[in-house]
Amino acid sequence: MIQRLAHWIGGVALNWFYSDVHVVNGDRIPVTGPILVAMNHQNALIDALLALWIVPRELRITAKATLGDTMAGAVLMKSIGIIPLRRVADNPAAPDPMRNRHAFKAMIDELERGGAILVFPEGKSHNEPEIAPLKTGLARAALRARQDGVDGIRIVPIGITFEDKSTPGTRVIAQVGEPIAMDDWPGEEVRELTESIAAQLRSISMLNVPFGKEHLLPTRRNWLVRVAAWWGRVTHELPLRFARRQAVRLSADPGEPAMYTMTFGFGAILVSYVVEVTIVGLLLGWVAGLLFLVSLITGAYWAAYANHP
Repeated sequence: MIQRLAHWIGGVALNWFYSDVHVVNGDRIPVTGPILVAMNHQNALIDALLALWIVPRELRITAKATLGDTMAGAVLMKSIGIIPLRRVADNPAAPDPMRNRHAFKAMIDELERGGAILVFPEGKSHNEPEIAPLKTGLARAALRARQDGVDGIRIVPIGITFEDKSTPGTRVIAQVGEPIAMDDWPGEEVRELTESIAAQLRSISMLNVPFGKEHLLPTRRNWLVRVAAWWGRVTHELPLRFARRQAVRLSADPGEPAMYTMTFGFGAILVSYVVEVTIVGLLLGWVAGLLFLVSLITGAYWAAYANHP
């Protein structure tokens, strides 16, 4: 339930911020069976939202364990079922080689259930123009799960290319690579599998592609949808403008504006909903208030998707 809500809210937020999120070869993502999604990591929380929106099934997310150091982060990890990973960088003075044993067990258990897991094998979000050297954790998890008797595991690489990740109205291309079938993978060498994943990600991520409009399909929406989209833009303009202003003010690098805009925007929109629905309810009755809330949510959806196929 929470994942479906995150998928819906994330999709609306992404399509509000970016003018187009275009998925190439999305049919390569298996809809059943155990999969490990390997994705490049260039835009912090936005990358996880993209994965939740692109992958057409329940998706367990891995994230740095320090996310749970705050109360809000701990609640988020618990509610969404995030698998925490401890990095050497989190405690460089005394690295523990067994620090992720519980995380590996959780990943293998999920694969045994035929689940899907998202991993960012670069280990961190960054602003570099190319893939960072991959950590070996994803390959080790895949090989260990195979050793434990989990059949049918596939590693699905997804490469993200942003036209300009920090600027609203720009475009995103998500390209799905050819899955690596662990049943057919020869040997148990971790480095070799890691390099194969890296080669796939390098070929589909941060591509030097012209962001033309040739991949955009014409959209034909009826007048009701166009009216709903207009209503959504009008009613959400002020909270989103406020969120964008705060995001730009607080961002220290190009990887933060989109994340802050969506985070502040979500909070500002919730506050505006409470205020506006309360006013309408007091003036016109709570049935009118409820209908007004439905109109706000409907408008938000169509403002995000009206220009998409």
